[in-house]
Amino acid sequence: MTFLSILFALIAEQYKPVEKDHWIRRASNAWLDFVVRYVDTGVPASGRLACLMAFVPPVLFVLAIHLILLATQPVLAFLWNVLVVYLFLGFRQFSHPFTAIHEALLDRDLDEARRLLADWQGAAINTDTMSESEVIRLALERAIVGSHRHVFGVIFWFMLPFGPAGVVLYRLADLASERWPSQASASLGRAAREFFQTIDWLPARLTAIGFAIVGNFEDAMYGWRFHLKKWANELEAVILAAGAGAIGVRLGSPLPEPDSDEALRMAEAGEPPIIDLGAEASVRSMRSAVGLVWRAVILWLVVIALMTISVWLG
Repeated sequence: MTFLSILFALIAEQYKPVEKDHWIRRASNAWLDFVVRYVDTGVPASGRLACLMAFVPPVLFVLAIHLILLATQPVLAFLWNVLVVYLFLGFRQFSHPFTAIHEALLDRDLDEARRLLADWQGAAINTDTMSESEVIRLALERAIVGSHRHVFGVIFWFMLPFGPAGVVLYRLADLASERWPSQASASLGRAAREFFQTIDWLPARLTAIGFAIVGNFEDAMYGWRFHLKKWANELEAVILAAGAGAIGVRLGSPLPEPDSDEALRMAEAGEPPIIDLGAEASVRSMRSAVGLVWRAVILWLVVIALMTISVWLG
């Protein structure tokens, strides 16, 4: 049931995308805002309480429906799984703007690519003076992280015994970690980020391993080992370092030069210098990233299918 639920949800999402302004996204944001208004007091305890209030009721509701249908109507339980995965998957939420930027650059319309990237990234980043390489680099980083948040992380939590309830937990925690730091107190934003980092620690590393398997394995592992300091967010750094190495492109800020003491220590120990791997971000690397994500999706589906067959045979 797990394999078929994910497969049918992916197919449905390709034909009828769940965009970022879909009603399920608006309802999720409204629920998170409601919790903030009534729970956030600015003290550390309120942050933990807000997480419980925001995540537990929806998760229990989805889990209760899943268990009831599983015990009474297995076919409806399967359809419920497909519906929940479909609503919270959001494959096109990162692939659609990425594809639009790619097409604008193929048409040599850098201004349009900048505008599309600004719409995608939000007002926090000024894209007006970005070069083509910078636009591509940011689009690649956003797409690689988005593929994990909207696809691979969702699939991981759906495979756990919680089923669709795990999907709801993961996506709500992801939304809260993005939304609360800018709209709530510091303690609430910190609690949301820490909670999401906890539940995403293992999925992020499995996504990185998947990228390494279907891409350039050696460069992906090298990036994972030595390039994590290029990004501030630890979880995103693991995914981006492995993804950049897998497609052979340089992402993130340049590596800092080691100070004199560190350089001397490395020389005495015979350690090779840490270098940036890969080529400059280009339109070709965008095509490589698309192929990487789809190969990783197929890898996950094959693994889930083999697990399902082994359970049936057992």
